[in-house]
Amino acid sequence: MGIYYTCQHEGAWKVALERGYLAANSDYVMFKDGVSEMFEPAYGWMVDQYERRIGISLNGNYPIWCWDVFPEGTLDGYVNPGEQGVVLTVELPDEHVLSSEALYWDVVTMQGSLHDRVEDYDSGVELTLAEKKKAWEKIFDKDWCYAHAMPTRMPEYQHVIHRIELHQVRAVIPFTGRGDDWIDRLKHIGWRFGYRVGWNKSIPFHYQG
Repeated sequence: MGIYYTCQHEGAWKVALERGYLAANSDYVMFKDGVSEMFEPAYGWMVDQYERRIGISLNGNYPIWCWDVFPEGTLDGYVNPGEQGVVLTVELPDEHVLSSEALYWDVVTMQGSLHDRVEDYDSGVELTLAEKKKAWEKIFDKDWCYAHAMPTRMPEYQHVIHRIELHQVRAVIPFTGRGDDWIDRLKHIGWRFGYRVGWNKSIPFHYQG
């Protein structure tokens, strides 16, 4: 078992409270229209990887993304400005969690190539999609990720799971999505400071279902 954190739209959390578990909800995805079409190949690939490596079907849904550190610095990327969200602290069984390196996942979302040698990135050789997908599997190999980490950045890991049962939720903390103007930036800095000094606290959650 391990402790993880997941950021969710308040609406998705309310649905979870009604049905007893949290699963990916298309009504609250951030990426829609043309943007979702651009990222769909990468997310579809992650679905295939999860089902093959973990052995649990996602039934046509995307998995839920989690982090092993509290995501106080990146809350604004999970709900639209002005909308309400929650950070859930959850305890999940290790055998249901698939971990991958977060920076290299960005390469996958852009349908880029992963190479073993630095000079290969400048070679101009274009890999086929099948070759790219095979290379993308390196993001699950921690030894490879550490061997190819940047000098100024150690690998950081994201985690996905098929769904989260409410009895696995340990705490909840609300937040508001912020925009990019200076007032919103100041508000977000204030929220982060409040969390660090203990003014903004996670509320313990005990499922009674």
